[in-house]
Amino acid sequence: MNPRRGIETLGPVTKGLRRAGFRARAAAAIVAVGALAPALAAAADFEVSGPDGRRILLKSDGTWRYLDVRRGDVPSARADRAEVKAIEKAKEEGAQAKLTLERRTAKGGGCNYELRLVNGFPYEISNLVLYYSAYRANGVIYDTVPAAAAFSFIKPGDDQVRELQFVGIGCDEIVRVQVSGGDRCVMGDLDKFSYEKGKCLARVQVVASDLVRFDK
Repeated sequence: MNPRRGIETLGPVTKGLRRAGFRARAAAAIVAVGALAPALAAAADFEVSGPDGRRILLKSDGTWRYLDVRRGDVPSARADRAEVKAIEKAKEEGAQAKLTLERRTAKGGGCNYELRLVNGFPYEISNLVLYYSAYRANGVIYDTVPAAAAFSFIKPGDDQVRELQFVGIGCDEIVRVQVSGGDRCVMGDLDKFSYEKGKCLARVQVVASDLVRFDK
């Protein structure tokens, strides 16, 4: 048997094993990167290097992507560009989330309302905390409270219902419910690091209600 011929025969197998080994190391590195993401979620975007020296961006929302685009990364890069275009188009067309007050119930000496938020954006509303002020007839604010839970993870076109409760005041005593807050929401190009006030609330359309005066 020719030893050289044996080496040539094993060449493709050896190369395949090497490629498989590299893929395993790359997968392990990506898993490690994913494990780090929650710990870095409260920090700004963070760069690390993969086993092949390529730069990986860990984003503050816990996702990651390659910084240097290669053939295999083109779909991801296209998705990023498509998202940016969708956000810009939504701004131009004035897309909004619609907030409605749908039900009012007297409960335990207080007043409960049902809130519904419809996502009219081409992107997810990941987190939005709004505050609601109850006014008496004399124009004085009785109390300002958030809903029982934040609006969260609402896909484009979907809606979500939350309960709002004012304690110690009857429904017939409330003449107005005013919507405020919403700062540091997470939706589209806005996130918890966006410090400019009012930008999140500006994207919410508060729909007039027959139950009580309902506005911003």
